[in-house]
Amino acid sequence: MKAIHNYRDESLFLVQLFILVFLNTFQRSQHDVLKDIGNVSINLTLFMMFLFLIRSFFYYKKSFISQKKIYLSISLFILINAISFIFTRNVDISYFLKVLLLILFILGSIRIDWTTNSIKLLGYMSGIVLILIFVHWYKLDFPNYRFESIYNNPNYLGILLFCMLYFKIISLIHSNSVYEKIYFLILILSNVTLIYNTNSRSVMLAILIMLLALLALIFSKKIAKYLFHIIIVSNILILLFYVNLQNTSLGNFLNNIVLEVTGKSLFSGRVEIWRQLFVKFYENPIFGYGLGVRAMDIIPINLTSHNQYLQILIEYGIIGFIIFIFLLYSIWKLLLKNIGSSVAKCSAAFFIAFLAYENFEVTLFQNNYSIAIIQWLIITIGIVFNKRNVKS
Repeated sequence: MKAIHNYRDESLFLVQLFILVFLNTFQRSQHDVLKDIGNVSINLTLFMMFLFLIRSFFYYKKSFISQKKIYLSISLFILINAISFIFTRNVDISYFLKVLLLILFILGSIRIDWTTNSIKLLGYMSGIVLILIFVHWYKLDFPNYRFESIYNNPNYLGILLFCMLYFKIISLIHSNSVYEKIYFLILILSNVTLIYNTNSRSVMLAILIMLLALLALIFSKKIAKYLFHIIIVSNILILLFYVNLQNTSLGNFLNNIVLEVTGKSLFSGRVEIWRQLFVKFYENPIFGYGLGVRAMDIIPINLTSHNQYLQILIEYGIIGFIIFIFLLYSIWKLLLKNIGSSVAKCSAAFFIAFLAYENFEVTLFQNNYSIAIIQWLIITIGIVFNKRNVKS
């Protein structure tokens, strides 16, 4: 009886969480009223997950030993944030607490008993959101350049649609009927169509990397095991290479190819941002400039860093960067333990794609809570999803 009561409580919690997840996206709306709703929703989401996390330690028995690395890495990441906050005071206590709750959100998601039905519920809910966006696209006469719907940036809509794609893929895989499969297949095709019309190159690259990672996870265990190492090393090399590539013969050659294929230059304002941020990083490489520091706070450019790894470096220095990579690696190892599940394979593939995407944006922490929450849900679902939950 107690188990049934706990199951019902968790089901109610998940429904509330999923509604908030989509309301969170209003934070990036073009309309002030919706922005206010989005900000309130994000705070409620983080607080709800914190309460669930506390409750889970009393009511749900989870194996601490098998997940000790993730607990250690999260503890270290919280510690580096606390030290950085105390000694730099770049931000107020509310900012620090919000970052802390986001980190704990990761732990809370790992302690949810994810089932096929709960993931499919998100698939159906994201389907409703997609249909509304598609109708808006139709009302605007099918714009094919930088479509942004109600949001303030086409790149935001692009990554939101990419995240929503995960739940539709899982729902398609675990559909119970032909009609359900057709429904989710149509949603997936519509989803990809809308992504294409946002013209977000970073998201389209993420889709390509997700598909390649998924193929490796399905067909090559040897390659799959090293996907995390490959993407992290590649990200660092690309960052260093990209900064020094502009105005070189190779850079001009590659730029011409990209211009022909995408109609956009390979080099954007990111080059100058990253170059100046590297100079600042070298001035304070060990501990960085402190929690909450923005690119515009240390260089004369009114933009964000547009790179999660570089953002970590300027905030926490090389020590914080090592802890951050350790956190990501701990999550990757847990995903590999459950890789026999199709859900874990999809989570791992999207995780790799997100890591590539972070080379161009900052969405895992601080800068974009609404997307960060969805990304961490996607990543962590694969850790705890169990095959026996398929028919739950």
